[in-house]
Amino acid sequence: MIKDIECPYCGNWQEIKHDDGYGYSEDELYFQECGDCDKEFGYYTTISYYYEPKEIPCKNGGDHSYKQMFGAPKEYFVGRYRCEYCDEEKVDEELNKKAMQGYLKSLEDKEDNNG
Repeated sequence: MIKDIECPYCGNWQEIKHDDGYGYSEDELYFQECGDCDKEFGYYTTISYYYEPKEIPCKNGGDHSYKQMFGAPKEYFVGRYRCEYCDEEKVDEELNKKAMQGYLKSLEDKEDNNG
C-alpha cells in the first residue's frame, strides 16, 4: 500500500482514496478521514509533469527504424510498422489488405458454420 500523505492530527501516513476519480483536480479542497485517528482532514492535489528527452535521429537526417506492430486481431497489424524513434507509422497496404481479407473470410466461415 502506498502512503501518500501524513495525517495532520496523528502524524500517521495515509493512502489517498481516489474512488470514482475523487481527489484528482487541482484548486479544490478534498476531505478524507484518517484510518488511524478517525479525524477528518483536508488536502489539495498538485499535478506535476516530468519530461524525459529522447534522441530522434530520423528527424535530424537519419533513417527511421521501423518495427513490426502487434495487437489484436493480429491480421490487422500485418504489414504495419512504427518507427521506434518518432512513432511514425507506415503500412504495406497490399500485405495488410490480404491479411484482413483472410481474417474477414474466416469470420464469415465461422458464422456460416455456427448459423
